[in-house]
Amino acid sequence: MQFDRRSFIKAALAGTTLSALGPVLGSPFMNRALASGLGASTKKMLVIFMRGGNDGVNTCIPYGDSEYNLINRPNIFIPEAQSLDLGNGFAALHPALGPLHELHLAGDLATVHRVAYANQSRSHFDSQNIWENAIPGEADLSEGWAYRHVIDAYDLAANPVAAASISDRLMLMFKGGTALPHISNLAEYNLDVPGSSQDKVLGSAPDGGSGSGLLGWYGKSLGSGHGHDSLVSSTGLTIGETLSTLEDAGIDPATYLPAGGATYPDESNPLGFPATAFPFFRQLRDAAMLLKQSDLRIAGVEVGSFDTHSNQGGVGGAQAGLLAWIAHGIRSLSQDLASQWDDTLVLTLSEFGRTSEQNGSLGTDHGEASCLFVAGGQVNGGVYNCDASTWSDGDMFSTGNGRYVAHLTDFRTILREIFDRHFGVDATGIESVIPGIGAQAGNPLFNDIGFLP
Repeated sequence: MQFDRRSFIKAALAGTTLSALGPVLGSPFMNRALASGLGASTKKMLVIFMRGGNDGVNTCIPYGDSEYNLINRPNIFIPEAQSLDLGNGFAALHPALGPLHELHLAGDLATVHRVAYANQSRSHFDSQNIWENAIPGEADLSEGWAYRHVIDAYDLAANPVAAASISDRLMLMFKGGTALPHISNLAEYNLDVPGSSQDKVLGSAPDGGSGSGLLGWYGKSLGSGHGHDSLVSSTGLTIGETLSTLEDAGIDPATYLPAGGATYPDESNPLGFPATAFPFFRQLRDAAMLLKQSDLRIAGVEVGSFDTHSNQGGVGGAQAGLLAWIAHGIRSLSQDLASQWDDTLVLTLSEFGRTSEQNGSLGTDHGEASCLFVAGGQVNGGVYNCDASTWSDGDMFSTGNGRYVAHLTDFRTILREIFDRHFGVDATGIESVIPGIGAQAGNPLFNDIGFLP
């Protein structure tokens, strides 16, 4: 694969394509020692952040609760006959989630309802930050849980693409004191210019000498005493190392063909999806390509517009369209990554759920608990926190203010189970990744769910 480094430099200086974040000033974890007992796992994970606050009640529908009815949701109610049965006599999936229902029937999908955290923020920005830094009450902390795991568990000198935010903006979960890659669109770098021109532009970082090109400039700025040089150098060197690593791996979007019938729709192959869906599918395609062809261990992508205050829709409409993207994308990942599916997890997140009663604008407002999905070849498939034993009649309005679904599981429990059972991180390492999690022993909100063996 050939990268047009001149176009890359122009884009990087504009701050729009492949970048990373330097040291996070004031982070209480910057000087944390490496956790003991950690080894680099071959397991992989893709995180899909559904930004805006997805309505969990219409995603995994609690038909066993009599409060799910036309009175509370006259315009967004989904008739049970049109939903996708989950087999527990209580819950069903939104009809737009057909491809995910296939994974459920195959035993490769865990649907976990009623997930949030105590004193849930109703602010999009604060709550998204908390879900990404895993420290409730610290919404201003720009250090992510994925970053903390990667710094502890992997040798970034040997594998600079152990983790990557594959998104229009660097996702907070990948931010921290050492720059991690941020890739917006791999195809932008496939412009096939001669290697000699690239070498002159990218050059080499100083190694006892002066270095050359872009990497030489970034490398020489380290320790020069200018105020922001360490941040600039960290970012620039990560850009160069990432480009070089991907090029060495022969990763070429122009020749990549998804496997197993997977499709990532774009303008030339829309499959009924609108143009607004194509950036999300491009992110998924890049993530799948890197997970298959490189040593990428944790990737993150995102999709917005789940803030359905008005005209949310029921069987069809705004939320249905977005859920269809998620369902098609995850099924395509399961097909494309079939050879690695047993070693891969796909996790969806959203910053909060929504009100249990429809508002006056035919939508829903910010709430508390929502549902998330965990897919993978080793997942204990099924429905969690949405059955007759965990959901009493009327729990749709179970928060203190009587407006939302109260949470039964803290989202950090989901992360702990993934790092424990999927990545094999020990208790010391988990405490490093999710600070304070050890102090929650005995708290029922932190009981293991059991979606992994």
